[in-house]
Amino acid sequence: MNRKIIVWTVILTLVTSAAIIYYLESYKKSIDSREYIQVVVTKQTIPNRTKITHDMVELATKDKEYVHPNTFTDIKSVVGTISTITIAKGDEVLKDYTAGPKDITKGLAFIVPEDMRAITVPVNEVSGLNYLVQPGDMVDVIVTLNLDEKLRDGTTRSFLQSNYVLQKVFVLATNDNLGYDNGFKIQDSGSSSKKNTVTLAVYPEHALPLALASDYGTIRLLLRNPADNDLTSIKPFLLENFIRKDEDR
Repeated sequence: MNRKIIVWTVILTLVTSAAIIYYLESYKKSIDSREYIQVVVTKQTIPNRTKITHDMVELATKDKEYVHPNTFTDIKSVVGTISTITIAKGDEVLKDYTAGPKDITKGLAFIVPEDMRAITVPVNEVSGLNYLVQPGDMVDVIVTLNLDEKLRDGTTRSFLQSNYVLQKVFVLATNDNLGYDNGFKIQDSGSSSKKNTVTLAVYPEHALPLALASDYGTIRLLLRNPADNDLTSIKPFLLENFIRKDEDR
């Protein structure tokens, strides 16, 4: 008999405790008028210029009144971005602290595709398409070189040759314009230290021939229609091709 009384006493104690806890939590919520939201915080210190992965961040519940208005509230929006400053462990991740893959406001480095490189080439009014090329355009690059060929008799033949260097190249910037303005920001021609340039996104293996063409030849940009994705196969063209030989007449 005493055993049953003890069991019932324990059960009643547990039920009473649960009821008291529930009442206290309900009362606490009734008097707490604060609004809480979940925000993205760091699980570890994230160094500057680091790609943010899922295991670096987590959600934390905070009083909305004390949450920064630029704080991320969705982890998916953070993962894959790159930190623009060092973010300490436990800090909220702000939109000002990260850059997306096409965020031109954070600088040139953040708009270069991951598997490509940015390279700048000088242009003038002619080679730069009358300065009408814009960031986001696609261009081809051709070069004209003055070459020497050693003949069998020991003499040297000089000739001019134009070649395609690259095709379907993405324009990242014109001078210091990353896309804020539509027009080409032409440098002051009166300053010898300033030259007009175009910055292109190329694969690493294409940077080398483009650098040689720019340094040792005369390059020109050919503007492509945005819908044109075809690649052209054209043989190098020699100056002597303009001269008709007797047998061609």
